[in-house]
Amino acid sequence: MVTEPLDRSVLSYMHHQLIILDEDIDAATAVKLMHDKKAETIIVKNKNDEYVGIITDSDILDKIVMKGEDSDQVFLKSIMSSPLITISARANVRQVLELMRLNVIKRIPVTDNIHILGMVTQEGLAHVIRTSVLEITFRPYRVVIREHYKPIWGNLGFILQFAGLLFIGPTILATSLGEMKSAVGMFLCITSMFVTGFVLNSYGEKTPMNLRQASVLMVSSFILLSFFGSIPYMYVNPFYTDIDPLSLVVKSFFESASGFTTTGLSQLLQPEDLPKSFDFYRSFTQWIGGLSLVYLIMAFFYP
Repeated sequence: MVTEPLDRSVLSYMHHQLIILDEDIDAATAVKLMHDKKAETIIVKNKNDEYVGIITDSDILDKIVMKGEDSDQVFLKSIMSSPLITISARANVRQVLELMRLNVIKRIPVTDNIHILGMVTQEGLAHVIRTSVLEITFRPYRVVIREHYKPIWGNLGFILQFAGLLFIGPTILATSLGEMKSAVGMFLCITSMFVTGFVLNSYGEKTPMNLRQASVLMVSSFILLSFFGSIPYMYVNPFYTDIDPLSLVVKSFFESASGFTTTGLSQLLQPEDLPKSFDFYRSFTQWIGGLSLVYLIMAFFYP
């Protein structure tokens, strides 16, 4: 069950950046202790260990610094705000804000009626309320993403990583044949697939898909496979030497898509002149495309 921000316990938002000092301590010593403890507030107690007042940075600034007083001669009991207004640890945020409004104060100590447990501030509550409102606002969108898109991302990440794993074979062949340019292009392709697949798996979920999700997965998988599969083509450039960058990208994507979709179309004028490992890579993309199609069918009919 989700609790509204104003109904949450005050204990969730209190901090402990405070110190408790005796009322007869001078302001100079108190400031040094505040600095050492990294405290924002001083809770003042009397000789009977009763909490009688509160001091903040603004009190020290207004009542000592601005008036030119000697901080060694000014005691806490003379600059504290009193009486001390506290709130029960059983209160919620709504009650704290109402108490702040009625007493025109910006911070309230939280107590169990015996000890000071911590401090809540208006600034801190405003921050967490803004965060909670944003969380509530965007929660429906996160639900939509989790239910509609995460299954696609999870399966798509698996396909890319599986394809990248299979492409290690042609890369090893290119390296063994000494065709390093082909090997580097394939290595870049494998790295891109692994990284993208890892990111998609991190945000995705392997859950059952409906017809629309399976259709989106089928289209997006072939687009991404064709895109990453075009990297070796762009790196090796098996077309012609004076090709412009845009044409190189388009032709590379076409060749890659032709392989992964198993259509067999090609714009290569002399495929017999290609390095042996690269020629094997082209044939290998058709095999991976067929495996991907089988996986997509199984993911759809047997979730």
